[in-house]
Amino acid sequence: MEGRTHGVLGRVLAAALFVGLAACGGTLRIDSGPPPRVAVLSAFPAEMAPVLAQATVDDTVMINDRRFRIGTLSGVPVIIGLTGVGLVNAAATTHALLEQFEVAGIVVSAVAGSALQIGDVTVPATWELADGTGYAVDGDWLKLAEAMAAPGAVSLERCTVPVSPPGKGTVCMLEQPVVVVGGVGQSTDPFGGKPFPCSPKGNDVFGCDVASGTSGSAAAAQRRASEAAATADTEAPVAVDNETAAIAAEAAQRGVRFIAFRAVSDGAGDPLMLPGYPTQFFAYYRFAAQNAATATGAFLRRLAARQS
Repeated sequence: MEGRTHGVLGRVLAAALFVGLAACGGTLRIDSGPPPRVAVLSAFPAEMAPVLAQATVDDTVMINDRRFRIGTLSGVPVIIGLTGVGLVNAAATTHALLEQFEVAGIVVSAVAGSALQIGDVTVPATWELADGTGYAVDGDWLKLAEAMAAPGAVSLERCTVPVSPPGKGTVCMLEQPVVVVGGVGQSTDPFGGKPFPCSPKGNDVFGCDVASGTSGSAAAAQRRASEAAATADTEAPVAVDNETAAIAAEAAQRGVRFIAFRAVSDGAGDPLMLPGYPTQFFAYYRFAAQNAATATGAFLRRLAARQS
């Protein structure tokens, strides 16, 4: 963002300050250098893993004891990382990230609960906290996302092997998942205003980082997209999660562009007819995370093409 770009004099002074601080064992604000990077944020490791699988990572940096990867995704300079689960973690990590890096915008790649079909990727136009405070997605970025809702624009997965219950084998959603743009997303706080701790030895939901080495017809798709978009126009939230509105609030405070791709992990169209959250979530979170990452990569490719 222009308002946060350093001038030449500022960079010279920063370089001089770095030498002095290094000699004294001090710390210095990290600057990723031009061009500013797009931050791609997820909450837990399984959401970030398919994002990293598409990226080229050149370096890492620790922010709030969380490892962020610096590199390129779909031709866009990015910094990829985990906020941690919950509103408190999301706000604190995003705040620290924006304090330390020049960020051109924030893209969330993650999962959510929804009345839409499992595997659909939601892109709400606004994100709200439980008290009704709302934060609008960047309008230009939302227009780029709208183009992704066209039939065949993004190839989302339809079939998966559920994480649980074990031994089910491959199952396929009843209809081809689609990208749904518009409506309102809502972020809630089930943790009572406290940070939800990750576990260094936890799995890909409750762990603190990604483990090393982790990695229909056009007419039918158009019908699905139309039906889903109609659902997004209702007053009910099109997606519900525990982080996005807090990330959006931090972005809004600094005038940073923002958008979120939240794929449905628990919702309608379950071929196994599991009893909703949390059972559906633990069956389909990896499947949903993959579709969210696919949509995120497609969005960044469009962003890179527009800027070239």
